[in-house]
Amino acid sequence: MVTNKEKVSIIVPIYNAEKYLEECISSITNQTYKNLQIILVNDGSKDKSWELCKKIKDTDNRISIATQSNSGVSVARNRGLELADGEWIMFVDPDDILDKKIVEDLLANVSSKIDIVASGCYGFDGNYKKKDSFFEGNRLFDSDKTDLYLQLMDATHGQSDDFVTAIGVPWGKLYRHSFLKKYNLKFDPKLRRMQDNIFNMYAFYYAREIFYLDMPLYFYRLDHITDYAKRHQSDMIEIFKPVVDARTTGIKELGLDKNSEIYQYYLNETAGFFLGIINSLILTNSYSKENVNQLVANTNFNILFKDQNFKKIKDSKIKYKLFLLNHGLYKSYHMMYKIWNLVK
Repeated sequence: MVTNKEKVSIIVPIYNAEKYLEECISSITNQTYKNLQIILVNDGSKDKSWELCKKIKDTDNRISIATQSNSGVSVARNRGLELADGEWIMFVDPDDILDKKIVEDLLANVSSKIDIVASGCYGFDGNYKKKDSFFEGNRLFDSDKTDLYLQLMDATHGQSDDFVTAIGVPWGKLYRHSFLKKYNLKFDPKLRRMQDNIFNMYAFYYAREIFYLDMPLYFYRLDHITDYAKRHQSDMIEIFKPVVDARTTGIKELGLDKNSEIYQYYLNETAGFFLGIINSLILTNSYSKENVNQLVANTNFNILFKDQNFKKIKDSKIKYKLFLLNHGLYKSYHMMYKIWNLVK
């Protein structure tokens, strides 16, 4: 049983969050569990976030603050890990809110072998609130963590159709600090997207046991979410190729490719990124035989076409699209893309 003697270090990476920051920090300082270290890391905000951090620090002696030039959320979280001295680590996004008992309830489900304990969440926006259970009922993951990996690569796995997010997020969890140190688990600053998902792929693998508490204890704000892909059509390769590289490295390094179901989900996720990039080339008028071939050659996307691996993907639409590209039918794919968009 965990006692109040075990300190929990809560890390909040902050970038241009002045609108919600005070509400977020208030939900942390008002936790029923009091033995907290609250670390605010300002990532070069251009608004008044840093001024707010300095003001908030004076209201609670458990709060420490740090600032850095804008370097991304991974660097900010890693900076927080360097400053943390608690037995447990929690990450909170600066526009979200905690249930007042999240720390207490998560700690109540810790045992000597559990290295990660996670909860469900609410997605909220104004008066709208939607409960999201990552899995149905409480779950203990020990030797078989397949469902965790599958949801990392397909957010819909094990969830209802109207899910909010998936288990790959860093928030709503407690990580045993000694466990993170033992395996040198940090966030990859080279990744502009899915740093948390890749971090958790390794964390889930190395954790002795993981307990999922099916209670919505974290409030995930939805009103700031925009269509990231539409805003970044011109640099989709630079954003998502590193994600595929990191996933491929992890899948092989951890031996997850030996599990046929995990490997199938990996192929499906890779295909999604690949086709997303192809579609962005069409939308930015950069689509050509040369560009498609260059994307496949000497990159981890070639795994889709090696030994015709794309045929292992269950989704028939994805298989058909990859079939066209695999056979050099670029004009046919272009035409079909326009038809698919019209149908949508």
